Amino acid sequence: MKKILITGTTGFIGKNLLHHFLKKKYFVFSVLRKSKKNIKFVSDYKIYKNFKGIIFSNTDEIKRKILNYKIDYVIHAATYYVKEHKFSDINKIVQSNILFPTIIIDVLCNKRVQKFINFGTVWQHYNSEKDRANNLYASSKQAFNKIYDYYKNQFPKIKFYNLLLCDTFGKNDARKKLIPTILKNYKKKKINIEKYLTINLVNIKHIVKIVENIIYKNIKPETYIIKNKNNIKIFKLMSYLNQRLKKKIKINWIKNKIINEKIINFKKIYLNKKYDTKKEILDLFNEGI
Repeated sequence: MKKILITGTTGFIGKNLLHHFLKKKYFVFSVLRKSKKNIKFVSDYKIYKNFKGIIFSNTDEIKRKILNYKIDYVIHAATYYVKEHKFSDINKIVQSNILFPTIIIDVLCNKRVQKFINFGTVWQHYNSEKDRANNLYASSKQAFNKIYDYYKNQFPKIKFYNLLLCDTFGKNDARKKLIPTILKNYKKKKINIEKYLTINLVNIKHIVKIVENIIYKNIKPETYIIKNKNNIKIFKLMSYLNQRLKKKIKINWIKNKIINEKIINFKKIYLNKKYDTKKEILDLFNEGI
């Protein structure tokens, strides 16, 4: 049985990856900082015989516990995200986005894993300008990229993948993102939405499938952007939804400047199958009714 270590399994992306690979009968390790919430999370997943939660209190404990296991693949999905940071966020950003993944990559590269998959964000290259981070969160992700490159050079036999994400959505998304915010407030109150916003949206189920393909197939180690082939204009998306929903979404349109940021031109990775993003979003509304 192949063994995968996934970080960030309590988050939206990591949890979807965890569920997928548990169903695929991989043995999945989850590395989590010690807290009541994370201890309960690990306890809840003990029903899966192919799951092992690794709880740590300090960095030395991470190394000691991970060294006990043979791991084939690493998927680093853990992150600490804030759009606009406060002074109190700085330590959490550095700890979660730089120190923690550096420890993980150092320990597991020395154990000679086969593949290491790291998630980043297009905000590391804001508005298509390379290495121009949009905020401190993106800057910390970019800082880890430099560390990531060092390990790529030191361990040429390991296949390293860097996946840059645009905006994501999907089932059971509790994040303060556009689509889950609209879903949460649907039927309850008016939602403030920027009328001239254009966004690139990818369903989490497609991201999971891409990660699975990277693990199963002989895909070239590279930095890739996971993006939809087409951007979506929010005004048109809301019109599409309101034409098809029994009860309309209540919207307070904010008529500000046009927001249509460019996405840097790294190599793109797509699924072969075509999919309709607007229909996928509509399905989320219908499933919640």
